[in-house]
Amino acid sequence: MLPMLHLTLVYLSDDFKIEADDSHAYVRTEWLQPLTDNDFVSEAMKAYEVIKVRNAERVLVNAQQVSILGPETKDWLSNTYYCLFSQTAVKKMARVMPDNLFKKLALSSVVTRATAATNISYDIQDFASEEAAIRWLLED
Repeated sequence: MLPMLHLTLVYLSDDFKIEADDSHAYVRTEWLQPLTDNDFVSEAMKAYEVIKVRNAERVLVNAQQVSILGPETKDWLSNTYYCLFSQTAVKKMARVMPDNLFKKLALSSVVTRATAATNISYDIQDFASEEAAIRWLLED
């Protein structure tokens, strides 16, 4: 039986939402619509700050509405962004993937490159549904 999450809204813009349940060291982020690469990077960094400050160990990224990212942004994700979380309390990151195959492949390749190029200290897994992602994040 999974514990009940009690999410508190931490941040909301037109593009992005961040919720947290500190009792489970859990942060949930959700892309609400596609955005430009610059806006994507800026919103992604807000998520990083929240995750770091709250000492989150479990992170859910709902990327179902994510943008198609340019090559520079993908490089930034692979070489910088995913490495940042190795300096936080994060143990598990679950990504709920978009249905769009092209977007899904692009997101998968970013993590493949990040784990190959750097030493990432946490588990990242991709899921088709948020329910499956939460189940994996909360099991111990």
